[in-house]
Amino acid sequence: MKGLLQRLRGWLGAAAPGDGPPSPAAVAELIAAIRGANLTYCGPPKLEQIAGAALRVRSERVPGRFVEAGVALGGSAILLGALKPRSVPLDLYDAFAMIPPPGPGDGEDAHRRYAEIASGGSRGLGGDVYYGYLGDLQARVLDNLRRFGLDPARDAIRCVPGLFADTLRPDGPVAFAHVDCDWYDSVRVCIERLTPLLSPGGIVVFDDYESYSGCRRAVDEWLGSARGVETIFRQRSLGVRRALGGATN
Repeated sequence: MKGLLQRLRGWLGAAAPGDGPPSPAAVAELIAAIRGANLTYCGPPKLEQIAGAALRVRSERVPGRFVEAGVALGGSAILLGALKPRSVPLDLYDAFAMIPPPGPGDGEDAHRRYAEIASGGSRGLGGDVYYGYLGDLQARVLDNLRRFGLDPARDAIRCVPGLFADTLRPDGPVAFAHVDCDWYDSVRVCIERLTPLLSPGGIVVFDDYESYSGCRRAVDEWLGSARGVETIFRQRSLGVRRALGGATN
């Protein structure tokens, strides 16, 4: 796994300004390795969308940090850590514990899913224990990053534990954000805290847009009044880009 990342990193490090992206085969190999290690619920299409968006902001030199809200076992964080410029911060926000319950802004789908999780009946990936039942998730995420050759200190990656309402306050502009937090209130906090900081050309990917009604509702409410943003893809996840020179609210 470390060798795979070193090959991908070597290409990125050797690329001159204006060169094209790393080969689709290299990115696909990394995605397959992450999936094979049972580290993400995101299927290959979602991970390919994340990779494409991250590489787009990199190639366009969009200023700002990378942010992920909702980390689970760190699968998509590994992908972002591998594809971002090494010096650009990647902030990983999560409770690093059992997911908080949905609220009144969520539909029956979210409450039904949470009841399954709270009952202890949720199944993990590939027969593993569901990640929400594991202890010390932050340490597990850091270990998973290291398994793939990422060094949090060297690669400017940090974990920020706690509820988003208490912790999500990025320091400076945001180039890319992956919002993967399921419920209405959590997604709304991410929108309120991240989109005003989104750089021109910056991208936000809403992982659960087609999966949970509360996420979709929060995003649609924002898009109904947002200015200067464009939808760049809608395939289970939703990708939104701030137009050059545009304001998001």
